[in-house]
Amino acid sequence: MRSPSWIILKSATAFPVSWRSFLFTLLSSSLKSVIRKLYKSLGNGILHGTTFQKKLVAGALIYSLTIHVDAGVVLLYHHVDEGTPAITSIAPSQFNLHLDIIEAEGFTVLPLDELIKRSMDASSEPETGDEKIVAITFDDAYRSIYSNAFPNLQARGWPFTIFVATRLIEEGNPNYLTWANLKKMSMHGATIANHTDSHIHMIRRLEAETGDRWENRIRAELITAKGLLVEHGLDSNLFAYPYGEYDAETLNLVRDLGMVGFGQQSGAIGPYSNPLLLPRYPLAGVYVGEAAFRDKLRSLPLPVRHPEVEPMVSDNFKPPLKLSFATDKLDLARMTCYGPGGLMTLSETKPLSVLATPVAEVSVGRTRYNCTLPKGNRFYWFSQLWIRKESDGSWYHEP
Repeated sequence: MRSPSWIILKSATAFPVSWRSFLFTLLSSSLKSVIRKLYKSLGNGILHGTTFQKKLVAGALIYSLTIHVDAGVVLLYHHVDEGTPAITSIAPSQFNLHLDIIEAEGFTVLPLDELIKRSMDASSEPETGDEKIVAITFDDAYRSIYSNAFPNLQARGWPFTIFVATRLIEEGNPNYLTWANLKKMSMHGATIANHTDSHIHMIRRLEAETGDRWENRIRAELITAKGLLVEHGLDSNLFAYPYGEYDAETLNLVRDLGMVGFGQQSGAIGPYSNPLLLPRYPLAGVYVGEAAFRDKLRSLPLPVRHPEVEPMVSDNFKPPLKLSFATDKLDLARMTCYGPGGLMTLSETKPLSVLATPVAEVSVGRTRYNCTLPKGNRFYWFSQLWIRKESDGSWYHEP
């Protein structure tokens, strides 16, 4: 039996130029590339355009659009150790199981910058369609990365990224990697990237600090870290927000410095993702189980337009989340969102727009809404961060 791709390739050459242009607009980029090559080699008029052939192409086209989605998943780890705080740790045995699952599921592990390009560039033409791609990242440059994660990654020949708070390396803190460790790993597939100099809460102002002084202080954090990385031959324009915290001003600062930013909100990367606020899946504590990991690995980007929302809440502690969708091909009736208090209330405010409202108030600290929509054995996924101060206006303490 001929595959749908074969039917499309053989039938597309029968259409007038205007039809072929229309098909090329709709087809996945990899199929477009193949069709162009076939058309050049076979020439125009190799087949006669019958109604039957056109129906075959239409059916195969629908099949193609159903299975092809531009998506890239980024995984986030901190400690790979059993003796460190559970909230930021995964046991080495469980980490190795994750690597086994990635391989068994047929995913390609890419350098982070390449995954970003493939996931966000809808006009790119990868070698094969329906790629299953993933990137592995670590925040904070803990020593256990070198001892408990690097050997297995090196043995598999897989690239990975470490976001480094450079002052902790400069001070020689024994819980963190050394420049020699980082340099060695960079020679074996690691990208060493910016996580500020001192791992500060970027959104917090000092007492009586003006906006200009805050901006200068935070800018210096990023520039100092970049300078130290460059000094050690480890330059990168990738950046991860400490604690996953951000606001409009920090996003603007990252943009002004020409960096690509990563948060700690869940979801996959796609053409509508914000390059200043790309999602990753934090994997630690109770969130490392095999079934949940497979769901995250297979996840797809929920096609939401303008997903950036100011996360700080100050008066309405049950903030609604408005989602505006880029396509009408989704069955939004099947979408579910979870937040404080459990299942959220969803209402369609207008075509392609849904308002999600939580049952309970967001708690002090960091809270997330998570929205998913099933697609076969996979899920579209989107997560939104919220930040709330203490009732007296002071900042919360980290656990």
